Amino acid sequence: MAHLRRQVVSRRNIVRGSVGDAAGGLVLGGGARRSGAAVAAAVASTGTIAGGFLVNGRHLSFGDDPRTQMWVGGQLFNLNTYNAVPPRSVKVWLDYGTDPSYGHTVEAEIRELLTHVPVWDGKPGVLRASRTLNADQFFVHARVSGLTPGTEYHYRFRYAAGRERGATTDATFMTAPDSDYTEPFTFTAFADEGIPGPSLDRDPSLLPESVWGMWNNGSFEPDDPDNPIHTKTNTTNSVIKQIGRVRNLTNGTPARFNLQAGDLCYAQAKGDIQFIINPDGPNGSQPADGNTPMPPENSSGWGYFDPWIWTSWFPMIEPSAARIPWMFATGNHEAELFSAQVAAGAQTVDAYGPLGYGGLVKRVNLPQTGPSGCPSVYSFTYANVGIISLDANELCWEFQGLTGYSNGAQVSWLEDRLSAWRRDPRIDFIIAFFHECAFSTCNGHSSDGGVRSKLAPLFSRYQVDLVIQGHNHVYERTNPLIYDAATNSARSGKQAVAVSPEEPAEVEPAKDGTTYVVAGTAGTPRYSWSGANETDRNFAAGPGSGTTVVGDAVTKTGPYVRELDFTRTYETVDWSQARYDDYGFVALDVTPAPKGTRTTMVLRFITEQGRELDRVIFSRIAGEVLPG
Repeated sequence: MAHLRRQVVSRRNIVRGSVGDAAGGLVLGGGARRSGAAVAAAVASTGTIAGGFLVNGRHLSFGDDPRTQMWVGGQLFNLNTYNAVPPRSVKVWLDYGTDPSYGHTVEAEIRELLTHVPVWDGKPGVLRASRTLNADQFFVHARVSGLTPGTEYHYRFRYAAGRERGATTDATFMTAPDSDYTEPFTFTAFADEGIPGPSLDRDPSLLPESVWGMWNNGSFEPDDPDNPIHTKTNTTNSVIKQIGRVRNLTNGTPARFNLQAGDLCYAQAKGDIQFIINPDGPNGSQPADGNTPMPPENSSGWGYFDPWIWTSWFPMIEPSAARIPWMFATGNHEAELFSAQVAAGAQTVDAYGPLGYGGLVKRVNLPQTGPSGCPSVYSFTYANVGIISLDANELCWEFQGLTGYSNGAQVSWLEDRLSAWRRDPRIDFIIAFFHECAFSTCNGHSSDGGVRSKLAPLFSRYQVDLVIQGHNHVYERTNPLIYDAATNSARSGKQAVAVSPEEPAEVEPAKDGTTYVVAGTAGTPRYSWSGANETDRNFAAGPGSGTTVVGDAVTKTGPYVRELDFTRTYETVDWSQARYDDYGFVALDVTPAPKGTRTTMVLRFITEQGRELDRVIFSRIAGEVLPG
């Protein structure tokens, strides 16, 4: 604590960096340090500077009403100085309108996020803080309302520092259409992203990637043609590029929004959802392999945390996120937890909050349509599709640092929302997305019994069409599932075999059940399958009976379910229909239809190279509601 007090962050005590060395990479989000020429190129593509500051990392989010509201965010970043605090004279505005002349302006909010924590030496015994991690970051947010549904708008951030002026380049966004919209549209989804690495903070001891290496480009054999060494593009950027290229199967229009099902940038690299505390107090002994008294086997020590990784991540996603809304769910790596027991500045403890989501709330805007106290739980509609973001951190049994924090409010809200939508003839398809998996056979995390037991009964009762999950770094699609509450398990409602794009699987969720997809394929190192003989399975050679994956408690192999007491229950399943342990994303093509006729939603899994490996057609009768 004495060390921390001596290292207090002040408006004059800042760590200086050079434009040509570290800061350029932050602008580009490319991971490696850049030359002065690269900085100049980045400025040319990002905008102009005022007082050394610029706005980059622009990202869109739908407001509470996607038809008439759009939240626009970015980060206020100084090219010359780390931890630079903008003077009071700095102002940021958002100009917007239906053409590049704009015509409308709102002043943007500037949010400060101060991170002030000691960095421990990582050794057992007396706790010695060898240095302090100081990050003073600033994020800009503009909320735009009163927009016209289904309309394209131009926008830019404009900013001033005293007499100096700057502005971003022009970009566009499109509001959601009215519920009677009949044109086909597309959106995308994935999870588990990260940055190419390494981080740009110049203290090597703070870099998670210094341990993991170029971790987003890992898990490739040297002769693999998809190895970034050969493609010259890292996996994360490749997936983002393909999202920009995807087009609707019917009318060729681009994707309208993207769902990110958690684990965004991995600034908190451990992801074990444990409070960063010492059971002996701030000046007590540092444990060797844990930092919480319960459960020690699930604790990973003091862990890694580097908030500067966010500064690299936002520019990396900007080519997509500045043009289509990115809608986020929280994964286990978004819980950047602090408490009063850690030797941290009071402002830091307050900023990150008891759930550890305070940093995310400062950095992004999300709809506030969910239960109070659950910042990443919300819903929105786009034409005839209802979409729900859930916080599986609150439901999971693998990590229990946040389990039950809403005291049932999230699940109660979810049931109310699903019930209302299934009585609404304007909503045909319902999609839920969240992080930890209810159903998966991947060896990384497999299935979580808490998530399954809370969500699967409601998804079954209200005929949720599709569930998008992350956490396991693979693509996996189940058959449509019939859930059994007595055993907290499920069986296939049908064998949904996709033979080729021309011979897709066909599912009628109203009678077949809910399909679960794992799409933790955005760039972090891929996992593998749990069974000894399991392999990828996409576009089967012909109609088949699906796959049965055997779980064996004796040998501890195969699919398993994580239980409340941290044990694993191994299960044999018949529902793992499509599998791919590499990188890519899900595209969903929706074709609305008049009431009483057939409406469809086509799922495609597309690799980072643009190859399609799975296709399913979901169909319903438009306007049909549940009886009662």
